[in-house]
Amino acid sequence: MNVGIVGFGSIGTEVAKALIKGVENFCLFGVTSRSKSNAEKRISKLDKHIDIYDLETLIQNCEIIIDCAPKEAFRDIATKCINEERTLITVSGSGILDNLDLEERARKNKSQIILASGAILGLDALRAASESNINYVRMTTRKPPNALSNALYVIENGIDLSKLSEPKLIFKGSATEGAKAFPANVNVAAAVGLAGIGADKTNLEIWADPGLNRNTHKVEVSSDSAVFEMSIQNVQTPENPGTGRITGLSVVACLRGLKSSFKIGT
Repeated sequence: MNVGIVGFGSIGTEVAKALIKGVENFCLFGVTSRSKSNAEKRISKLDKHIDIYDLETLIQNCEIIIDCAPKEAFRDIATKCINEERTLITVSGSGILDNLDLEERARKNKSQIILASGAILGLDALRAASESNINYVRMTTRKPPNALSNALYVIENGIDLSKLSEPKLIFKGSATEGAKAFPANVNVAAAVGLAGIGADKTNLEIWADPGLNRNTHKVEVSSDSAVFEMSIQNVQTPENPGTGRITGLSVVACLRGLKSSFKIGT
């Protein structure tokens, strides 16, 4: 099956490397990027040449589209995939959260939108718990200041993270509010909300912690079927500290699962 990658930053590049190395049943057809020059620079460092196309051409020629683009592009990408009856794999939980109306359109057009787990864990347990009754879901994200300093919410609210000597709480609210305030930093909060009790009912705290060198997430869940906690420490990507290296790898794992005859997990 032909695969196309939309958005060729750190995540898209990681996925491309895996496809070049070899993922059974899938072949990288090409990519599209809002910055062709940046994409060309990245491609020149890979072991194989990759063709760059416009979005429409990429979708027309690929059964699978992988969305690694900014949240603002999600609706356009998803709509065009749905119209062509394609499968879309995305890491943009916040994009899905803002465009839930596309679910019905995808169903009617026999298309599918898949949210990869990204930098979070335990979405299978959350989905299972949501089949019964969930009492609460609490999520705490802690990141080094360099992973949050360029976030629009931090800049607009004049939050100085340059000289922190102790952890600082910079956001407290629902996962819905957090995903809107930090669309490029806490896609994981949107994913947790979508998998569990709902983003509006999922409590979220975001901390800037100078004592950390990894992006960390902790999720606490209470339901009538299980009480559990999950935590993860993600290694940052060098060029984009706000993104964990495991994000791109989760997309590759998701891709493999589409055709695997032996599936593990929900």
